[in-house]
Amino acid sequence: MASLRIQHCLLGILCLFPTLSIAGEIELYTDHKVVAVCGQTVELPCNVLAKDHADIDIKSLTWMMSKDYCDYTMTNQSGPGFKCQKLSYSKPVGRIYNYTLSIFNIQPKDQGTYHCKLRSKEGVANGKTIVRVQQCLGNSSYHVTSTEATCTFEDVYPAPIIHWTQGYNNYTNQQKLNVTVTPEGRFTAVSTIKLGTKKNPESICYHCSLFLVLENAENDNETEFYYMRSESFAGGHKLMGHWFGVMLAMVLGVLLA
Repeated sequence: MASLRIQHCLLGILCLFPTLSIAGEIELYTDHKVVAVCGQTVELPCNVLAKDHADIDIKSLTWMMSKDYCDYTMTNQSGPGFKCQKLSYSKPVGRIYNYTLSIFNIQPKDQGTYHCKLRSKEGVANGKTIVRVQQCLGNSSYHVTSTEATCTFEDVYPAPIIHWTQGYNNYTNQQKLNVTVTPEGRFTAVSTIKLGTKKNPESICYHCSLFLVLENAENDNETEFYYMRSESFAGGHKLMGHWFGVMLAMVLGVLLA
């Protein structure tokens, strides 16, 4: 068995796929974990190795999570948002049956544990791949009045963290934050702070920044705090423009009268 594994690596075949189960002369390989960026196409390979180069009498080879996606023995290998592709070929290590599930435009609702299950006359084998989705980013915007400023970050995943700063001052604890969930499993965050206090002079720019806690693809227990996007504006300029417009309207009103 040890020499066979070394031969795998030397040939560059199947080394990226950890063995999850063994049944007689059949081995099944899948990725342990995939961390995908929102909207990407994700491919989940499932490789079955017959070490004696013999054809396997496959009764079923199925990718499934909460539902069966498709089966190696079926002719129709696609559906809304996914496609399954199959092929087989021979290498010095044995005959390989590859069954890849492709998920298009992956979203948070698609994450979970996917199982590849083989049932054949030669034996059974099971493998799994954990799929996580992150870095979903939609539109962002801000709105300023004479008394407050609001930042909106749409279609975000995972859960958004909003920070407010002005110069060296941090106003994150003063925000009113409302987070809602979309039908696709993303978040929309609306954050508001008060303006015009003595502690935050309006001549210095305000920044409302979006941060996300992202998973490490290599380490299941490791996460990192990432800056993703920010909206910046000068409160004084916005307020000056607001009051200039009001005064201009008043002057025009007097002249027209």
